[in-house]
Amino acid sequence: MVKSRASPALQLSFIFLLSCQLLRVYAQTLYSVILNSPETDAGVVIDNQIYILSPSVKSDIVLQAKAPGGRPYYYAKLRKGTSEIIDREKFTRNPVMSKWTFNEFYNRNWNAKKVLKFNPISIGEQNYDRVDDFDLHPDGEISTIHVTAHPRDMDRIHDKYLDDIDIETNITHITATTVKHFVNCGFSISGRTSRYFNKLPYIIKIPKNDYNLNGFRHIKLRTTDNDPSYIREYLTTEILRAVNQPATRASFARVYFNDRPIGLFIITEKYDSTWLNQNFNRQRDKVYYNGVLYEGHGGRSSDNRADLSFKGLGAFKDAAYEISEAPAKGENSFKELNDFTKFINDQSTMMLNARDRLITENTAAVEWEKHIDVDGFLANMAVEFFLGFGDGYLQNTNNYYLYKDPQVGRFVYIPWDFDYNMGNGPFKMESILVGDYSEFGKIEELPLTAGILSVPKYRQRFEDILFEIATKIMDTKVSFPVIDSIVNLIKEDVAWDQALDRVKRGPSYVNGAVRAFFEHKLDENYILSHAASISATVEYLFRVNKVVDFDVAINGRTRHVSLLGLKEYFRSKLANYNMASGYKKGLVRELLQA
Repeated sequence: MVKSRASPALQLSFIFLLSCQLLRVYAQTLYSVILNSPETDAGVVIDNQIYILSPSVKSDIVLQAKAPGGRPYYYAKLRKGTSEIIDREKFTRNPVMSKWTFNEFYNRNWNAKKVLKFNPISIGEQNYDRVDDFDLHPDGEISTIHVTAHPRDMDRIHDKYLDDIDIETNITHITATTVKHFVNCGFSISGRTSRYFNKLPYIIKIPKNDYNLNGFRHIKLRTTDNDPSYIREYLTTEILRAVNQPATRASFARVYFNDRPIGLFIITEKYDSTWLNQNFNRQRDKVYYNGVLYEGHGGRSSDNRADLSFKGLGAFKDAAYEISEAPAKGENSFKELNDFTKFINDQSTMMLNARDRLITENTAAVEWEKHIDVDGFLANMAVEFFLGFGDGYLQNTNNYYLYKDPQVGRFVYIPWDFDYNMGNGPFKMESILVGDYSEFGKIEELPLTAGILSVPKYRQRFEDILFEIATKIMDTKVSFPVIDSIVNLIKEDVAWDQALDRVKRGPSYVNGAVRAFFEHKLDENYILSHAASISATVEYLFRVNKVVDFDVAINGRTRHVSLLGLKEYFRSKLANYNMASGYKKGLVRELLQA
């Protein structure tokens, strides 16, 4: 009997497959886990075999080991100096077939999630040209920021949290695919009244020779202490992106100081010369000479409010304005802003005294476009109205910038500080939720809005923008899936954040405000918003010292007069707008046809 033999080709195929299986089993993979646990050792466990992890070259909290790939695995904490497992991940990770894993956060079974975006709305010509920001704000990820400094320096800035004390730190920014380390960075507590919270805000200042985060050097870590939804700031930046306006972008980060977890923060960008270069330099191959950047800070009285009323150049000495960034060339003064406020005043006077309104309107439109990006400003005011900015220009002449773009020779409006939005803060919620834009804040009285809206074509343009935002962003069929995707991204880390001890102790906000009073360090330009309520303010001070359930903060009802559930706000605001908008649109069309 003759035995059959496999063909040479079949034998080679078998050998090849066997070799692949052997390579799969014995090939080495570099495993990387983000874990800040100095009191323990750590390992990656594969087929019940423990492989000890060691700190990577760039970061003490990125632990690595080479071990066989292609097998299920999990990370574990080990008793110091032993192989005894004292804690392990609650799940087993899928096999990795590559030479390395992502930088995987301990006890998170994902590295990135799909986060939905709003579709862009076309509103005028784009007035900026932003660089990519994927290094600083990786899409669908929560990055990790590790701040290391001498413990004595950390204690000093937290003991004197009302003072602007800068300390030297090293900063490591970690994403799923990158570890970027920066030395000799400035680090301080930031903000005005936000430094009263127990979870403090911070600013990171990367040295000029390091541009590895898409060129952004001054990075803010925004507190979430007064927003139980954690997402108002992030959501606002996404909506500003959708309406094509220049503003900081945002992302989430887990933050550690030395060996201590501090919490979940929102990363934003400080508006400075490098930020202006990253957003307004339309010729990347050439040096950019930024223009002057002014900031409006509210104001303690009608005499010094940053409302853009014309008071003359001498009045800026005591007014609530600041030159936030000096121009790279030319005079560093308030002259440009003074000239602009005079123009606003002159235009308003001209419209009031016009005999031929059609000729005057056409002339006014040409002049307005020379001085400010009107479409951009109207888009911002529409966002303020719909998102219920309680501390912006319309309600408080606060938290805004005007940038004199040297390449086009006119001002661009840039908003800032988005936590007191969408039904959050010490406000009369009826004032925030109004559906008739003419009743929101002081939109019909403030010089800039009143001046622009006195031109009928601009009022019609404003209402068209409102309609676009109502149907393409505020509509719950559009907004709720976006909100849900953000919630899905951060929900585990919200629970982690809420379980952590805060750096400051005692009643949040109250202790800070009392201390500021006795140390004579109250913000001299702070004043209650137009929508403020004494009863809501008192309730707010109690509420920020309680834990509001995350699900309730998103969906409602919160049972707090100073807080609406996020989705509750969207439903109410949109319903009120829909009720009010019909007759307003008809009224404007009648005026245009008259």
